[in-house]
Amino acid sequence: MGGTFEALSIPAFRRLWIGGYLFSLAIFAQMIARGALAKNLEGSNAALGAVTLAFGLTGLLTTPIGGVVADRFPKRTILVISTTLLFLSSLGIAIAVEFEFVTFWMLIVASAVQSAGFSGLLPARMAFTAELVGPEKLGNGVVLSQISMNLNRVIGPVVAGVLIGVPSLGIGSVYWVSTFVTAVGGLFFMGLPNGSPSFRSFPGSAIADLRDGLRYGFKSWPLPLLLGTSALALLVGFPYVAFLPSVAEDLFGTGDSGFAWLSAVGAAGGLAAAMFIARKAHGRTAWRIQNVAVVGFGIGIVALGLAPNFAAAMFVMCGLGAATSAFQSMNSTLTLAISRPEYHGRMQSLLQLGFNFFGVAALPLGICADRVGLRQTLVVMGALVVVIGLCSSAIYKVKVPLTEPLQTAQG
Repeated sequence: MGGTFEALSIPAFRRLWIGGYLFSLAIFAQMIARGALAKNLEGSNAALGAVTLAFGLTGLLTTPIGGVVADRFPKRTILVISTTLLFLSSLGIAIAVEFEFVTFWMLIVASAVQSAGFSGLLPARMAFTAELVGPEKLGNGVVLSQISMNLNRVIGPVVAGVLIGVPSLGIGSVYWVSTFVTAVGGLFFMGLPNGSPSFRSFPGSAIADLRDGLRYGFKSWPLPLLLGTSALALLVGFPYVAFLPSVAEDLFGTGDSGFAWLSAVGAAGGLAAAMFIARKAHGRTAWRIQNVAVVGFGIGIVALGLAPNFAAAMFVMCGLGAATSAFQSMNSTLTLAISRPEYHGRMQSLLQLGFNFFGVAALPLGICADRVGLRQTLVVMGALVVVIGLCSSAIYKVKVPLTEPLQTAQG
């Protein structure tokens, strides 16, 4: 097996990919159900932002710990424990909806538990990817992981939309299906090799490892550029995801089905972009893709805020999904490639902090959308991301060395 799917020729990576595919299918199906449930229970953009805030605040506390444990302990164990947390958060809401005692605070708690699970799972999964595929297939392995996520950004909303649309099933069935799928994904993770760390950058405590990782991330150029661009762009721009239920309902009157369609079309664009760049995720090409994609990410958010009708919004979401996927894939690939193996978990956790920052920003941006207007808020968010992307690209041209980073970073 070669080309676009070459990393899947490695049996252990194939098992990791399938387990990751299943847990992300559950997550993206739940995103539709959670957004619909939060909107039904509270009916405001601030409520959508509050659920995301719970995810973000929890992640700010637990994500750095997740990166440290990914570098200190067997990765298989971390994946299984993290998947168990995702399983429990889904099961709890499934039971609450089934027996009709679900409340808004339960969504907040479930979002926090899910964030804690992510904090261990994602850094361990990406560090495990680098370990299993090796430096030569690293870019392909990371992009394939992104492909699995984007497949489920299409399939997850479709599954959720179908289940919600059947009166005898509804939102609760999405959580039951997600619970089952997460459990199966955990079984695939249990069949992986141990993934014990081969390196220890610091023989002392976990706190010492955390400090060492932060020092490495912020002093090893060009890691600060990658980490800073990711954090700022996600902080300012990625809350658009939390507002998609309101884009569908308040701007275009299409309700839950419109939300599902917007999510699915955005994911289809992301999948197409990931397939296109799977063979290009190396060297300076990866830098060029990232620099263009982050600017495209901002332009897409502006265009979503200006979209005159639902058909135009669907078209915009396709391009926005493509830019988001390309930016995230290349940022993660470059960070893994440039950092030394003993720091992979901690560097991925620093990248993941960007998603937690977006969770923190979602609430104030949601309040702004309620008071100023959703369209105006999206336009300002997107414009700021464009500025961030242009500044990052300018710094790259001036300061990044002329070496091929994906060939020199593994030493």
